[in-house]
Amino acid sequence: MTSEQLYCFAMIQVLLVFLLASFRLRATDQNSRALPLLQGAIAAELLSWLFYFWPEHGLSLVLSLSFSALNMTLLTAFCFKRAGRLVPWLWIVPVGLALAVSYSYFSYHQQQNVSLHLMTLFTFLLIGPCFWCFRYLKPIPTLSDLMMASVFAAWLLICLLRSVMLLIAPEWLLSGLLISQSFWPAVSAGYCIFALTGYMEETQQKFKNEALHDPLTGLLNRRGLVNAIQGCLAYLQRQQHSAALFMIDLDHFKQINDKIGHEGGDEVLIAVAEVLQKQLRQSDVLARYGGEEFIVFLPQTDSDSAQLAAERLLLAVRHLQLPQLGGQNGLSISVGITVFNADFDFDCQLRRADHALYQAKARGRDRIEFATDTL
Repeated sequence: MTSEQLYCFAMIQVLLVFLLASFRLRATDQNSRALPLLQGAIAAELLSWLFYFWPEHGLSLVLSLSFSALNMTLLTAFCFKRAGRLVPWLWIVPVGLALAVSYSYFSYHQQQNVSLHLMTLFTFLLIGPCFWCFRYLKPIPTLSDLMMASVFAAWLLICLLRSVMLLIAPEWLLSGLLISQSFWPAVSAGYCIFALTGYMEETQQKFKNEALHDPLTGLLNRRGLVNAIQGCLAYLQRQQHSAALFMIDLDHFKQINDKIGHEGGDEVLIAVAEVLQKQLRQSDVLARYGGEEFIVFLPQTDSDSAQLAAERLLLAVRHLQLPQLGGQNGLSISVGITVFNADFDFDCQLRRADHALYQAKARGRDRIEFATDTL
């Protein structure tokens, strides 16, 4: 083998590893359609290097350059999908075809200067949007997404510098494959690695969110509540401000479940969670404690403010009309409240609020009770 063929063989091995690794990924639902585009792009680049084993054969060269154009086209489509945008097929397909035809034509006729300048132009048309998708369009970019954008920026810069070098020192740049293609292992490995790790980071974030949120209502669970209020508590301690904790129970929920079934009961819980959230301030934290119980943490809240906030919640639930209940106002909640300074024990305050809730239920439900014991 020549040194150029060994170079191609090494690229094929690397891309084959990344292609096989991509089939071990389990993309989230919203990104499941993007993954096949990435796999297709990697496979196309692999085939491009495979056919470049014999660049002296015209057909092999044309196939290699055509698969290279297909790689860039599919990669652009992948980037739009990953950014949650519609793929502009009517734009990228004609650009990809124009790249394949023009690049193959000028390379076949050994006009390398022209073909490389054209490659720079088409790279900006296809890879430029890839950079934009990962840097600016992706709704919640991960660190891998930002690194992916950096790889595309480097790709564009390399092509631009190569075109400049063609004008300054064309003899040196065109003296061999290893000089003109020396940066591509880093580019190819870069977009493959960060595309795959981007999926892994999203999966990790998904698991983290599931661990901190209630799957039915989408609210925080108790663990999520504790995590969410840690920073707020530090601020309250410094400012010596008070806070309030509500323990809320949906009255007679067992009877509701028996009447309309568990699925209907779940819909009621979702509706109650939504109406409670709408009545709270942006700084307040609502969580589902379990079953039909909810917790609310209200920073910078004294007893009077807590009373008013709880009354808003009671009134909102009383006026909640649901088709599952025949459109009647048949819902109510009981609220146990504890007000405390920021230097507190969460479990202790939770017990106080729970005791106050017990008192509210014992005294007729659909009411508010404050914890009477003091710390």
